[in-house]
Amino acid sequence: MKPPARCLVLLVLPCSLYAQSPEEYHARADAALESFLLKFWSQGASYLKAHYPDNGSATGYWTFAQGFDAVLDGVERTEGKAYAGWIETLFDAQNQRGWIVDYYDDENWMALALLRAHDLTGDTHYLQRAAALFADIRNGWDTTCCGSKKGGIWWNKAHTQKATASNAGVVILAARLYEHTQLPTDLDFAKQVYAYWFENMVDPSSYQVTDHINPDGTKVFWKFTYNEGLMIGASIELYRATADEQYLTNAQRITSFVAFHETVSTAYGKVLDDGTSSSCAGDCQAFKGPAFRYLKLLYDVTESPAYHNLLRSSANAIWSLARNSAEEIFAVSWAGPAPVDSSEPQAAAAVMALNLFAEASGPFPGTGRPSNQYEAEEAAISGVGIEASHAGFTGWGYVAGWNGPGQNVDFSIHVPASGTYELIFHYAGGAGSASRRIRIGGATAVANFSFPGTGSWDSYSTVAFERALTSGESVVSVAFDSASGSHNYLNLDHLVVRSLTPRMVRGDANADGVLDLTDAVAIALYLFGGRPNLVECQAAADADSSGGLDIADALFILRYIFQLGAEPGSPFPECGADPLEVAASCGAYPPCE
Repeated sequence: MKPPARCLVLLVLPCSLYAQSPEEYHARADAALESFLLKFWSQGASYLKAHYPDNGSATGYWTFAQGFDAVLDGVERTEGKAYAGWIETLFDAQNQRGWIVDYYDDENWMALALLRAHDLTGDTHYLQRAAALFADIRNGWDTTCCGSKKGGIWWNKAHTQKATASNAGVVILAARLYEHTQLPTDLDFAKQVYAYWFENMVDPSSYQVTDHINPDGTKVFWKFTYNEGLMIGASIELYRATADEQYLTNAQRITSFVAFHETVSTAYGKVLDDGTSSSCAGDCQAFKGPAFRYLKLLYDVTESPAYHNLLRSSANAIWSLARNSAEEIFAVSWAGPAPVDSSEPQAAAAVMALNLFAEASGPFPGTGRPSNQYEAEEAAISGVGIEASHAGFTGWGYVAGWNGPGQNVDFSIHVPASGTYELIFHYAGGAGSASRRIRIGGATAVANFSFPGTGSWDSYSTVAFERALTSGESVVSVAFDSASGSHNYLNLDHLVVRSLTPRMVRGDANADGVLDLTDAVAIALYLFGGRPNLVECQAAADADSSGGLDIADALFILRYIFQLGAEPGSPFPECGADPLEVAASCGAYPPCE
């Protein structure tokens, strides 16, 4: 049972301002994240850009971590159905630049993102890198400074100050690592750092959190939402790890300070606020993202309507007041007005908030794409760019700008059963024919696969080859390899992996995974209503196993669902191949793919 929700002033607003469906919130989150990746991914730097329009600079280490976290929010929100390839893309981007830096708080932001990458994928190399960063961060604990009560983690390795970011943030990391390691030393360290920081750096009357303390003992109380946000997150993580209610009470008291002192009123209610682009420059532009994140964590635990209102007001204001709809960018101030340009940190903060709130609003409605279609812009990419300027692509973009060694696109695919599959690439070859080396599971499938020219970049075509695949996960890598003859530019849109021995469930005419009245209706409309798109797998619609598709199949389904007749023949009710092996086509049957 969740604990009772406590306090915060309820933000009462007209219902019309909040009348958004979960589908709408998810659509907003998709649009924001896709715009973020299209605008801030730099092919040349293999990193995130610092600014849009591009000023030629890459974003910093800790702001890259914020962008990484925003992408992870999208992967988690969509249950891994979209954007998942970007986890490895961003990991590889940072791996090329190195992990250890001079600021402990920066390392902590990166470690938190890496730990989430592990949780979403199960890949241990993310966890190992997070643990290595944590080991370095622990070296920052010090009991020789500062002020009358000494302790805390240094902000940087030059020992210029101790900050909330390098203390409360580390509590979150240590507590989350404890969930994985179950090492008492990890939890003990989290509790040690928290106790020092809460007792000495949180005002006991207002619950404002100190930004940092200087070596001479001076405490600096700057009002930045992420200071309180981090202490809220630290409190919740220790509450989850220990079930000690005092941590939850601390989180709620700190949230009260945020609600009264770090918000601004708008038509949508109070929204998180750190100032405008002129008063909140540099790192400040990222701060509301972590604040929103840990307020949502508090809401997840308490389900308090007051916390939900603050999150919802902020998300709605971001979209309706702070958004430049033509460019799909967002202002530093979530109260608006809309900007003409954007830094990567301010963009990441808005993208985080929109994705986190969409996830809280309801289940992801799906991508609308067949499950056997893999978008190139959501694959793991190296050395290539993404674009959305030449119409005719699927998804939200395509991979472009590759014509040299070290450039590749890696699709992570899943096939339900071993067998022969057709791998179909959708692409544009505006510069003429091109070729690439294709590997499957690390082994060369085609050394120099040809993509014939399409006449222009706005003209798309498909090209395919067949290959035996083993059930489960595989990686299909499309790489430029000059030694194998790779040549010319290529825009790659998507990959479809189609079984040449289609699997289906007999009777499920509309391929929704359920045999019911809608399947009989789909067959009737397909036959008599001019709706050929309703039945893509005619073999599945052949409910009576006659070898053809006619009205008798709809009647067979009706008799079965009303318990007047026999159940369909094999394959039913589980996925399987059509034992009839007739000519009836099965263009697509997503439930079994």
